[in-house]
Order: sequence, then structure tokens, then C-alpha cells
Amino acid sequence: MLVLVFVVVLNVAVSVLVWRLDFFVHGDLYAYGLVFSSGWAERYWYLTGMLWVFLVLGTVLAAGSIVPDYLQSREPSRFSKWLSFLLPAAALVYEGLGIWFLSQKDFIARNLLYDYGVPLDFDWAATYDPISMTAFALMAVALLALIIPAVKALGIVEIEIVYEDEGE
Repeated sequence: MLVLVFVVVLNVAVSVLVWRLDFFVHGDLYAYGLVFSSGWAERYWYLTGMLWVFLVLGTVLAAGSIVPDYLQSREPSRFSKWLSFLLPAAALVYEGLGIWFLSQKDFIARNLLYDYGVPLDFDWAATYDPISMTAFALMAVALLALIIPAVKALGIVEIEIVYEDEGE
């Protein structure tokens, strides 16, 4: 359960970073010379929308996985076992698709916006890159973390946390 809560927290942090990236591209980059054009903006908006869809669905599925994971740990059943596998597995797929859409948005910012007035300048990249790379890293960690509840649900690998008494 803690892994799933961790994934939800990571995705909330990624949401803040994605929002900041959009504010940077549609706000700060105009000060560097970006000229608005539907040539880049429509594709960027589409990719942004798809990223939000997959990020939100991945987060909702990870959060929804908490209940069957809890039920499976308390009263194991075939239904809770499969649900506690399928929900994190679906969240894992959505997380992966979210990473792909983020990479496509990143491609536009790093490669196509030069054609629309953004100079090849490290000043704006010094602000953009840490936000972008942090979002990628957090999404990758969330993706990897989602493997744990899926594998645990199938019982392929036994994952158990054992607490020891200090007095013994």
C-alpha cells in the first residue's frame, strides 16, 4: 500500500512540474523571443492534453489500487488478487504513455521552437531543463515503483516487510 501512496505523491509532484513547464513555455519563453504560432501550439496543446489524461488516469488507478491491495492483504480472494494486479499494471501502462507524451512535448520545446523565435540560448534552458528532467525522473521512479504491487499481487515474488522487536 505504501508503494501505491508513494506513486500517487510522485504523480502529484509531476503534475505541479508539468503545470510549471506549460507556464514557462506559454509565458516565460515569449520574453526570449518566442512567437506564437498554431504551427507549434496546436501540437503542443494536443500533447499536453494527452499527457494530462495519462498522468491523471495513472494516478487514479494507483490510488484505486490501494483498496484491493488492502483487501488482498486482509482477506485474500481471487477477485482482489486479480484486481490488485490489473489496476497497478494499467497504471504502469498509463505512466509509460505519460512519459512518452512528456518526451514529445520536450522535443517541441528543445527542437521546434527555434523556428519560432526562441534563440539557441542556455539562459532559458537553465530554467526549463531542471523542471523537465525532474518530471522525467519522478515519472520513471513511479513507473518502476508500480512494478512492485503488480508482481506482489501475482505472488511470483514474495515481498514482505518484517518488523523485529528491539527487546528480543
